[in-house]
Amino acid sequence: CVAKDTVNIVSYPSPQITIAPAQDTVICKNTLFTATATGGVTYTWSNSQSGPSINVNAPGTYVVTGTATNGCRNTDTLLVTAFTLPVTASNDTLVCPGQQVPLHASGGITFSWTPGTGLSDPGISNPIANAIDNITYYVTVTDANQCSNIDSVKLSVRPTQFGVNPAISVCQDKTAQLVASGGDIYSWLPATTLSDASVANPIATPQTTTTYSVSITDTVCHQSTLLSTVVTVSQLPNVKASKSNDIDCSRDNSQLIATGAQTYLWSPASTLDNASIASPIARPARNTMYTVKGTDGLGCVNYDSVRIEFIKADTSGYYMPNAFTPNGDGLNDCYGIKFWGVIYELEFGIYNRWGERIFFTKNPNDCWNGTYKGKKQDSDVYVYMIKAKTFCGDTFKKGLFTLIR
Repeated sequence: CVAKDTVNIVSYPSPQITIAPAQDTVICKNTLFTATATGGVTYTWSNSQSGPSINVNAPGTYVVTGTATNGCRNTDTLLVTAFTLPVTASNDTLVCPGQQVPLHASGGITFSWTPGTGLSDPGISNPIANAIDNITYYVTVTDANQCSNIDSVKLSVRPTQFGVNPAISVCQDKTAQLVASGGDIYSWLPATTLSDASVANPIATPQTTTTYSVSITDTVCHQSTLLSTVVTVSQLPNVKASKSNDIDCSRDNSQLIATGAQTYLWSPASTLDNASIASPIARPARNTMYTVKGTDGLGCVNYDSVRIEFIKADTSGYYMPNAFTPNGDGLNDCYGIKFWGVIYELEFGIYNRWGERIFFTKNPNDCWNGTYKGKKQDSDVYVYMIKAKTFCGDTFKKGLFTLIR
């Protein structure tokens, strides 16, 4: 038994997918252009982009798949190659001031240097630059394929600022630091008072005011100069130390005297009333050498010394007054020991006419002001008793004196 049926097969043509620009395209490296596909409705590129157009900035193979309205697909391929960018410029350079420096660029057929300041010709591959200040030149090089690139050359001008320290003032016997700069070779004169005449910063020890000159040479840029500076030497102050007296059986202090400076400092200070004045009072307990440091208005310092001796002489000072007047006039207001020299131990008592002790001290600097238990004592005759161990020996003294009001 035989039967028949019919099927119709319709064949649709594939779309004609085309990429513009042409399938083989050469670009300058890092150049951006747009590739556009036509002939379809939707497009998918091999670099995962979609749409009819993509931006291309690198060499490679770019394939696009286009789909028509009937669902049929087709592809086209774009092969992109790139020219190597031109330009090879000079290295950055350290130059001397005013030095003419040849610049160089290669890799192209046309050249353009900017800025044009200081260049012999900014439109050639190898212009001459006149280096005055630090500057960076940029060169644009274009090759036969019309590809362009930019490179730079930095010219750093070596500083040649020669210098020497300003004038210096020092005291006699002190040193001064000299300082020169700007070169590689130094030569100082006069060399006799310098630690090293061939270095940039020698130590000077002049004894009189001296002018020092230094020759400075820059061996890189072949420049040199001669500079000078003055070291003024101030003489030391003429410090003199003296004393009013030595310590003896009657005097327990001596005045020191310093001259020749503006300020003074004595040592040892422990036995002085003020070590920072010209004429302090000294109360030493033994033979003592005092040294004074004198400083003038320029800060210069000098020293001198004086020795205070202990001499067992002049016992006439073991004296007590026979009256005193405690009336507050600042004269003879207190009854005490004077001119007994250095006292190591003391018992000093005062008694009224009934034998009552109304004053007692072991301090040689203490004295009786005429009162007892806060009450002023009457004008009368009183008794003093003194037992002392002094520099000149042991002493006991007793006597009468009158309180006058």
